[in-house]
Amino acid sequence: MSRLYDVVAFLLIAVFWGFSFTVVEVGLSSFPPLLLMAFRYDIAGLILLGYAMLTSETWRPTTRADVIAICGGGVLWIALGNGIWFVGQALTSSVLSGVMPSLIPIVTIVCSWFLLPNDRLTLSSLVGLFVSFAGAMILIWPAGQLTLSAGFLGKSLLLVGVIGAALGSVVIRWASPPLSTVPLVAWSVLVGAGSIHLLSSIVGGAWSGNVTTLGILSVAYLSTVATVIAYILYFRLLERYSAIEITLVTYLVPLVAAATGVVFFDEPITARIAGGHSSLAKRQIARLRRVGRRANFWVGENDSSV
Repeated sequence: MSRLYDVVAFLLIAVFWGFSFTVVEVGLSSFPPLLLMAFRYDIAGLILLGYAMLTSETWRPTTRADVIAICGGGVLWIALGNGIWFVGQALTSSVLSGVMPSLIPIVTIVCSWFLLPNDRLTLSSLVGLFVSFAGAMILIWPAGQLTLSAGFLGKSLLLVGVIGAALGSVVIRWASPPLSTVPLVAWSVLVGAGSIHLLSSIVGGAWSGNVTTLGILSVAYLSTVATVIAYILYFRLLERYSAIEITLVTYLVPLVAAATGVVFFDEPITARIAGGHSSLAKRQIARLRRVGRRANFWVGENDSSV
């Protein structure tokens, strides 16, 4: 039953996050990117903290590990991995930004190698990392002459977001905080919201103040479904499985993001995007199945296939 819950939670995270890329595109018509993310986490953080105060005996951070995990989640995973990420999405398409999370497992492997020795892959498995990296470069590198265009800047910001999300997940697992999931997520979200507000005040970005009904609905979805629900599911899985395994969800997110991008915005899925994602996914999934077999999560206990 526990394994069924984990698999269902994993799939729900992929759907909730995959659809959020299209929802962000809608929200960007009413809010600047950083302000949209700040509002998202303001609302989500208050909901989560209120719920934590009602349901958890210990809802405040009390140890050094709690503080490290909250900062890792708030500054790295949320502010960089989501705030900066969606600035980059505003300069690219939702399809491409939905595919870019495929890089997160690669960066997670590198970060885990230094911080989480027990989660390390074997040296032979790391050979596939170079193949995955080649697929990543297909996604990021410009098709024509290298110029500092808006599209290339957007991809670069997405890459910063990838690093933030990967490193944040590893730091949270490395810290092993005693604080329970809901208050940990709540404080991380609030720290992330404050960090994004700070970035917004520095970077700026004109806001007309004209907010549509769809803009309000996008904030509602992002704050409740894509943050409150999805983040609780993600953090609970992260308590029991390695960061490398859990970031495998990023190979399902692009499928949802690409499908919704095509349906709602008629954005094309180019052969280059599909090829880059395929190159990443094939090597990473094969490699992560080996890790998953050790935790009895992705395959059965007696399954010896790769």
